[in-house]
Amino acid sequence: MSTLEVIGRVIIGGFFLIAGVRHFLHFRQRVTVVKTSYGWFLPAPVMAAGFAAQVVAGLALIAGYWILPAVFVLIAFLVVATPLYHNMFMYSGPERDRHFYMILVNFSLTAALLLIAADAGLVVA
Repeated sequence: MSTLEVIGRVIIGGFFLIAGVRHFLHFRQRVTVVKTSYGWFLPAPVMAAGFAAQVVAGLALIAGYWILPAVFVLIAFLVVATPLYHNMFMYSGPERDRHFYMILVNFSLTAALLLIAADAGLVVA
């Protein structure tokens, strides 16, 4: 694996590690204040599982272990979290713009994760 691939993997892994740790640090707020785009709260164990997935998979990418499983866990996290928390069709005006931006960020993260999977040897015919 080239140096640039390792740097990219560490940056993306670090992003998820930091996000997961920050979510845990503000866990009570995430569970009791932050609602989905549909106006309901996710149960605390579900939130904890998502945050743990971010931390563990982020660490795996940084360390270079279990790269493909980590990539798929993070993509699954993004596929679930994006429509739950950033459904831009539930908002209007500037609030819609903010959610549209977050959708683009999550799509970009997914693309980066797919590139990491390709670098790790995932072959799709």
